[in-house]
Amino acid sequence: MSNEYKAMSNEYKAMSFFTRYSLLVTRYLLLIAHCSLLFSACGYSLVGRGTSLPPYLNSISIPIFLNKSGEPNIEFEITNRIRDGFIEDGRLKMVEDADSGLVLHGEIIKYSLKPVAFDSKDNVMEYWLEISALIRLEDRVKENIILQQELYSKWDYKVSQSVTETDVNRIEAIRQTGRKLAQEIVSIVMEGF
Repeated sequence: MSNEYKAMSNEYKAMSFFTRYSLLVTRYLLLIAHCSLLFSACGYSLVGRGTSLPPYLNSISIPIFLNKSGEPNIEFEITNRIRDGFIEDGRLKMVEDADSGLVLHGEIIKYSLKPVAFDSKDNVMEYWLEISALIRLEDRVKENIILQQELYSKWDYKVSQSVTETDVNRIEAIRQTGRKLAQEIVSIVMEGF
């Protein structure tokens, strides 16, 4: 080792813990500041501020989804969650079908329960609830289909000894799955991903 290196090493050892800690924190802050300056010039922007839709498309209607899954009445819950997603987002106005620039049609094409956790006696303790939907976004002004895509979402729920509680958990899982589908649909429609 060179004498210069030994002198620097001894100086560093002689510093108090707080001084060494301050130097380390300062280095990390400088690194973070440098990275933030570097990345701020790379075209990053906040999500949810703009839209990839043309300006004339400012309203949407969402008819009740068709239910081809075999599970009765889930189309109402899923459609309502998706409507809520667009209302919460606020960039498109929710209107009646005849007045909208966009129409989002949907079909629930799959509903399934998959057991994923078991107790020591092989009784199911937890399920994955899976829902697949086919969506089609129609531009009514230009009379064309903007988007057609199949989406999939799942949510887990616990099984209870009470049948009623288990069914309440399953219904909540349907709601949560609908919310996840809604977030994905809003993102796809508004951001063009």
